[in-house]
Amino acid sequence: MKPLVYIADQSGYDPEQIRSQVRAILESEQVPVRGKTVFVKPSFVYPARPPLNRGINTQPEFVGGVARALKDLGAKKIWVAEDCLVGPSQSGFLAMGVLPYLRGIAEPLYLLDEPRREVRIKDALIEDRFLLPEKLMDADLFISLPKLKVNMYAVVTLSVKNNIGLLLAKDRLSNHHYNIHKKIADLYRTRMPDFIIADAIMAGQGQGPMNAEPVKLNVIIAGKNGLAVDTVSCRLMGYDPKEVPHLVYLWEKGLGPIELNEIELRGKELLEQRTQKLIRPNRDFSGFPDTIRFLVGKELACPEGCVGMIRGSLDRWLISNRCDKLAGYTFITGKSVGKIPDDLNPKKTVVVGDCAAEHKDLGSFIPGCPIPPMAITFLLTRKGVLGPLNSRLRDLAWGMIARKLGIAIK
Repeated sequence: MKPLVYIADQSGYDPEQIRSQVRAILESEQVPVRGKTVFVKPSFVYPARPPLNRGINTQPEFVGGVARALKDLGAKKIWVAEDCLVGPSQSGFLAMGVLPYLRGIAEPLYLLDEPRREVRIKDALIEDRFLLPEKLMDADLFISLPKLKVNMYAVVTLSVKNNIGLLLAKDRLSNHHYNIHKKIADLYRTRMPDFIIADAIMAGQGQGPMNAEPVKLNVIIAGKNGLAVDTVSCRLMGYDPKEVPHLVYLWEKGLGPIELNEIELRGKELLEQRTQKLIRPNRDFSGFPDTIRFLVGKELACPEGCVGMIRGSLDRWLISNRCDKLAGYTFITGKSVGKIPDDLNPKKTVVVGDCAAEHKDLGSFIPGCPIPPMAITFLLTRKGVLGPLNSRLRDLAWGMIARKLGIAIK
């Protein structure tokens, strides 16, 4: 039997309309919600309030609408679980503005603080064990709420990629380089979602995941099989699913289709009407002014790792036409860099990643394989080169205080 995928028309982030749409889909698919504990995983990535994050994060109104639909259908307990790239998990929930949509309906789970359980898989491609939240493994239902967007590290962010956010930051970074697609495929097999409801009302194009520009698609995509949902999502974004290695790996293991003719599609006309060829991210250093210098090794300079971390960090200033503040800076990454210029300014040189460690004495060295996602931003902010982070600092502060004092934020 072909897996079924729904494409539902949804123009705008009205939580009550989303509630009605999602409830109808869940009832049609006879998802057994009544009396169950449901673990819901959105994608928050980088904390910022709408409209800044419309093309980046699963929107708070979307999360709230889904939570209400689950409550309507008799869920005993609903957990909404996520972490945050800037500060503790609490800061992400505050900055997203999602908590008012959950009150009286669902309980926020701050994944940084959740107890973990080791989960192993057989026939791993690269990693055979992961530390996952205990509540995820104990939940009756796991519902994934991905955001449709392009991704400079993993091609796209859809339901399979959404599982990366279940890991602690230090575990997320292992194999976040040329092996990232194998890692994503292995992780997905530890606990596959029972149902996926994707926020494609506004998708993200360009320099995703963290600097994606919003694009209106005005649909919700849903289904039980993650590969089927991601295949339809890829087509809607103008991608061939076979361009996405982690989907190919899972297809080869027989976990779902990556061809439209192998999927039963409700709303096929919407796929034909709404498909857009989304702008893909630049994964090198094209577009930056000549006043910024990039010395990139011929080996192990991974777009999925340190190259991507540099690009993703600096894109924000390129997009806002503020690269003049980086004039004279040199970034070194990868192995076999070749001849180093004689005119390096140590105060304006940043050596990025373990593969470039032989040059660490030439300036500020950021270790890691890869480096943490926000490491370059934090470094340049401390140096006073760049302004404050584009996040709600009050939310960040309150989140840190709440976590330290053990205050429940709901």
